[in-house]
Amino acid sequence: MIGDFILNDHGNKPPASIIPKASYYKGPENESLIYMTVGNLIDQIAEKYPNREAIVSVHQHKTVTFSDLKHQVDELASGLLELGIKPGDRLCLMGSNSVEWEITLLAAMKAGLIVVNINPLYKKQELHHCLSKVDAKMLIALEFPPHTDYYEILKSIIPEIVQQPYGKPVTTRHLPNLEFIVMNTDEDLPGIIKYWDVCQSGTIKSTAYLKKVNLELSPHAICNIQFTSGTTDVPKGACLTHYNIVNNSYFYCKRTLLLEKEHRILLQVPFFHTFGTVIGIMASLNSGSTLVLPTLGYKPIESVKAIINENCTVLYGTPTMYIDLIMTAKEHFDQGHTITTVEFILCAGALCSPNLFKQIKTTFNPKRLVSIYGMTEASPIVFLSNPDEPEHKSLTTVGQVLDHSEVKVVDRNGVTVPFGTPGEVWFKGYNIMPGYWNDEEITKKAIIDQTVPLIFGFFSVNLPPLPVRVLPKILLDNVHLDIGTTLKTTPVFGIPDNRLGEVVCAAIKTTKSSVLDQEAVQNYCNGNIARFKVPKHVLVVDDFPKTVSGKIQKFKLREIMQDFLKNSKTSHQC
Repeated sequence: MIGDFILNDHGNKPPASIIPKASYYKGPENESLIYMTVGNLIDQIAEKYPNREAIVSVHQHKTVTFSDLKHQVDELASGLLELGIKPGDRLCLMGSNSVEWEITLLAAMKAGLIVVNINPLYKKQELHHCLSKVDAKMLIALEFPPHTDYYEILKSIIPEIVQQPYGKPVTTRHLPNLEFIVMNTDEDLPGIIKYWDVCQSGTIKSTAYLKKVNLELSPHAICNIQFTSGTTDVPKGACLTHYNIVNNSYFYCKRTLLLEKEHRILLQVPFFHTFGTVIGIMASLNSGSTLVLPTLGYKPIESVKAIINENCTVLYGTPTMYIDLIMTAKEHFDQGHTITTVEFILCAGALCSPNLFKQIKTTFNPKRLVSIYGMTEASPIVFLSNPDEPEHKSLTTVGQVLDHSEVKVVDRNGVTVPFGTPGEVWFKGYNIMPGYWNDEEITKKAIIDQTVPLIFGFFSVNLPPLPVRVLPKILLDNVHLDIGTTLKTTPVFGIPDNRLGEVVCAAIKTTKSSVLDQEAVQNYCNGNIARFKVPKHVLVVDDFPKTVSGKIQKFKLREIMQDFLKNSKTSHQC
């Protein structure tokens, strides 16, 4: 849940597509939707721009043209089918940004597989949940993040892997559907197939089968499962189709003018996130833009170097990334360096303050600053700035409804509210996911009507004809911290942070015999859950503030934590 959703017309006369005085808007439909698979899109862009650079991976010292990309994608897709993987099977892809990650994603999609994006920071429990949830047939693990050993994690999930033959399918009672584990390693590891062996294993027969799959594959087939962050609950797998992501990325490219000329995009966000997958990779395939990968993870110094050395014209990032990038760029300016090539900057993934936008403009002097707003379940873009919007609106709003999308705001009973009234936002359109993987009940709660799919969430905006304004309010809930039997309840919430926007906090109520503090909670969490979920601050309380009906009042916990941190620099225990 993210605040309330408010529509205001500010006295403007609504266009004909808006129900008079009702908070409803339908985006433009001047151009038809595209009936195409990701595989078709790869073939099309390779034919159109064969010698244009598709990927420049600075940290790998690799450059791949669109013609090279198609060749390597086809080669790997043929190898996957030769192994016995079939269209519709789930392939989990885990790793940091690299040439091989993009090739694997596209090859699997072209082969008709469903790619399941896995956060490379996931630990044992999180990875096991994802593999089990989707009944994964294959796991491909690429590039190791610092201090992470994927093979050790796999051994903790599948102890018998050490007894499996090298280069052969794996059998395990813990994950009975998992048959293949592939890693880009030069070592002969038990139970592991080498990535490059798969790339070279295609045959004339599997290549012919790949062509057949591409001819028969429906654009409405699911091609991607994006797990929610898991910050608020066990991660849910949002299913996206070829039709979802090809069209959403195309209309993003159209509105941001990426189709007008050749661009070089600095991609700082991770591929595994919908930002990287759709707005990064798919937008590159739609527009012929070059993706510049500065490093495996995120290092602002490497990003600044890549902007200068690769003449990047477009920057992608989150607010936190831009805060760090601005500081690093200014240090470079002091050393006599300049950045003059940036034309367009996209800030997404979280809300960006007007003040930060102004700092971005001052530092990089782009022609346009753009915000987007949406959700993974909407493929992900619903709102996007127009190129001709006045600067003050670009700085304070996240734009207007994207093409072929519908938005309305309702009250708690599902009745559309008037403009200016807070409520719940519902999305409808081609971009809405068909559902959560293997979660019929949760899907029913998220999609109100299967024939008229409306996705809901809580927002606060001004809908067109004015651009959308979002008022942030993030609520973190239901992160389960189980330390033996000492914890009774552990509500998790966020407090403001100058750099990150918000940081995770936990309030814990323990048994009388327990002695537990912040350090103990953090130590337990480290290694058991991804580090972005580990609470930065922990509050130990005798009891929680509650409503008369017994619900925990998190806003009061937030106030208590903020007051406590102001009065204490050394301890977070109350």
